[in-house]
Amino acid sequence: MGDQPYIYFANDDLEYQANFPTERLGMAAFRIALEAIYNRIHCNPLVYTSYGKPNPLVFKNAEKVLGSLLHRDKPSHHISEQFNTLYMVGDNPKVDIRGAQQAGPPWFSILTRTGVFKGKQNHQEFPADVVVDTVEEAVDFILRRENAPLTL
Repeated sequence: MGDQPYIYFANDDLEYQANFPTERLGMAAFRIALEAIYNRIHCNPLVYTSYGKPNPLVFKNAEKVLGSLLHRDKPSHHISEQFNTLYMVGDNPKVDIRGAQQAGPPWFSILTRTGVFKGKQNHQEFPADVVVDTVEEAVDFILRRENAPLTL
């Protein structure tokens, strides 16, 4: 790595939408710009670690945390014994849905049209297991799928 400092990124979202009428550039835009400049002036490419979505480690960590909450007073078990399905509900196909797909079972992806994604059909490159308009519809889908009552 030479003289390059260690570089870590918390997520790799290129775009996101919060309470703003259009998408905004996220941490990945900064990473791409930094990488392009660094690689242009140095012989060796920029080395970095990204810990955020879509990195499968984020999803595996979530599994561990959920498993530890589920079995606080019991010894740890393998995740497949703890959960049949874990749901990723997100509005960004490139990070939320892609991350769930890369993590594999027990992850099930639900894409909402509440932010970055506004398409009429499923995303072509990173299709979700289910597409809904709102987070509320995602929750209703999960409750129906899990045979849970729709009233909380």
